[in-house]
Amino acid sequence: MQAPALQVRLSQRPLYVAGLLLLALVLIAAWPVTDFWRERQRILADAARMAVQQSQLMGRSFGDTFLATDYVLRDVIGRVDLAKDLTYPHPDTSTSQRLDTLLKEKITTVVGLSDLVLLNGDCLFVAVAMYPFRGTKSRQNFCTESHVTPGQSLRIQYMPQDKSVSQRPVVLISRIVGSAEGRLLGAAMAVIDLEYAQQWIAALAVDHHDVLTIVDTNGTLLARNPFQPQSLGRRTSSPSGQPSFAEIGDAATFIASSPIDGRERVFGLSRLARFPFVAIVGLDKTRVLAGWQRRAWQFSAGFVVLALCCVVALRAHLAAVRQAEAMRVLATTDALTGIANRRHLIDIGNQAFVHANHDGQALSVLMLDIDKFKSVNDRWGHATGDRVIQTMAQLIASTLRDQDTGGRLGGEEFAVILPATDVAEALTRAEQLRHLVQSSEVLHTDGTTMVKFTTSIGIASLMPGDGSFNALLQRADRALYRAKHQGRNCSMLAELT
Repeated sequence: MQAPALQVRLSQRPLYVAGLLLLALVLIAAWPVTDFWRERQRILADAARMAVQQSQLMGRSFGDTFLATDYVLRDVIGRVDLAKDLTYPHPDTSTSQRLDTLLKEKITTVVGLSDLVLLNGDCLFVAVAMYPFRGTKSRQNFCTESHVTPGQSLRIQYMPQDKSVSQRPVVLISRIVGSAEGRLLGAAMAVIDLEYAQQWIAALAVDHHDVLTIVDTNGTLLARNPFQPQSLGRRTSSPSGQPSFAEIGDAATFIASSPIDGRERVFGLSRLARFPFVAIVGLDKTRVLAGWQRRAWQFSAGFVVLALCCVVALRAHLAAVRQAEAMRVLATTDALTGIANRRHLIDIGNQAFVHANHDGQALSVLMLDIDKFKSVNDRWGHATGDRVIQTMAQLIASTLRDQDTGGRLGGEEFAVILPATDVAEALTRAEQLRHLVQSSEVLHTDGTTMVKFTTSIGIASLMPGDGSFNALLQRADRALYRAKHQGRNCSMLAELT
């Protein structure tokens, strides 16, 4: 009886080995399977971060148009006597001509504006840059409000085609002025045609089934890439359980199916600072996970393929890190000059303002403008004008201390943030820089002619009444305009209030 029993045991031995081998394989595979699952989550997390970074970059780039527009509106308001100039019809035709000329000059300073308009207290078009709609009454919301915010305030409103004066869907950016009693005194309004927003977003590269969109905080779709004309002007909403567009802070991310085409995507959302718009980047989830799915199928054929897939995943991760760093540089650096761009400069200024208030230290700001820069472009050409701007940036950078920050606000305007610097030292620094600019030369593109230029500088130091860095910057800006009116090529201290 022992022989049959031994035979049974011998016959069962391969089963035991197979079972142990299967168990070993299951145990060995448990770690890679777990790792694969984690990798899947990591890929989605990386995609979410990339989507947020891309949306932030897109939002900052698109938001520059609104920042520049708001700057122009402030400038226009500052050049108009609300009580005397905004009468319709105005008895003095020279006043109307002056206002129209002002608007025509200012509309050329910002790409994408289709019109600039001045409104009086009755919301009538008093002066226009482009379209002959003088005397038309605006349909914006603030025109029907019984009380507006005293002082200056910014209003932005999407106007559909059926309500737009131009019969085209537009975004209206208005800087309104209210009296102390809340009565509308007047407003400067900029018009951005949605066609410009669509052309801008259509120029951005987008992978297959990915999507780029701009919506307002009400969820109205203003621009989309790929283009879907039937979707523009349509309202959409965040997925269930996610904050509404109006409630989004700086950024948000989630995975959801698009209400437009039903595809599941990894979404990154960024709110445009100070403006009621949200930039959205949607990365197709199937495409994002395509590499991971291929590696998962390869892993079932053997651990060698798994090892190769890990190498691919590592390379993909390193590529993502490099791309993230490149995007960070693009988001903070001015492309023409290599110094800080407007957004980065404002961020640093806000931080410096907080530190100065917390530590009780001084803080000063210089606002610089290249004198008669338009004449430089007109006489020597835009290529030489770019060289002048680049030289100006190099001169600013050469005077900075480790704690200072210089940047380009846009066009020919620059700013320098000087922490721990009082007004006397700031004036000294400004004059040093002004003399340095005055003694500099730029080689014309013909290789022989030297072009000279000068700068005007506005100086503001932190005062108890400055509630924000923006207030400090505005005082420096007003000082710059005073320097311009004093004859240029000079430095001017800001007034105390």
